[in-house]
Amino acid sequence: MEYSIKFPENLDEFDWFEVENKGWLDGVRVSWEGHSCTLSFFDEIRLPQVIAVDIERLGYFASMNVIVVRRVTRDAVDQAVSLMASRGFVDLINIE
Repeated sequence: MEYSIKFPENLDEFDWFEVENKGWLDGVRVSWEGHSCTLSFFDEIRLPQVIAVDIERLGYFASMNVIVVRRVTRDAVDQAVSLMASRGFVDLINIE
């Protein structure tokens, strides 16, 4: 399945270093076969921290299009999207 990934603009090598250290990246746009969505990528350590803060502050956590990877690197994002594409992006399609 063909797809495209659009990363936030102007991410250079240093920015990717910071992204990996922060453990998250917002604004990754994925498009395929007339569909598109904006994804947020978190590493497995950062997401629980975000969840805890939101629960403390808001009383709940809710988020759409969150993808968790071991480390948030360009390669990890590319690989995750490639794996989702091989499954027809079923993880991202709302089926009712």
